[in-house]
Amino acid sequence: MKKATPFAILVLCALSIISALAQGPFQQAKPTAADQARLTKLEKAYKAAKAVLAKAPKNAKAKKDFASIGVAYGHESMISPALAPRVKYPQALRVYGEVLKVDPNEPTAKKESELIISIYKQMGRPIPKV
Repeated sequence: MKKATPFAILVLCALSIISALAQGPFQQAKPTAADQARLTKLEKAYKAAKAVLAKAPKNAKAKKDFASIGVAYGHESMISPALAPRVKYPQALRVYGEVLKVDPNEPTAKKESELIISIYKQMGRPIPKV
């Protein structure tokens, strides 16, 4: 297993605090309309790119567009206050998994999915099925 980087440790601490706050007596900060709109816009773009790719699975531009939009949607899913922690990380992991099926070398999808997986492992939690 890889040694945790300072960035991974910082993210782990932040996610642990967020998770504890969301489960404790404190409530998660209310998402703004802009947070929800940004997430919805990326979700629609992701679904549209996925549909285009399904019609032309060998098309290089469709693959590139899907990967690019997928990374943006996966990242927004991971950081958006519009989603609860129990939803955002499995969703981001699923999206990154789909991107990596199309482009196994996509660096951001690879890095962020590995980060999410390492955090689940460090917390002793099962990794969500994607």
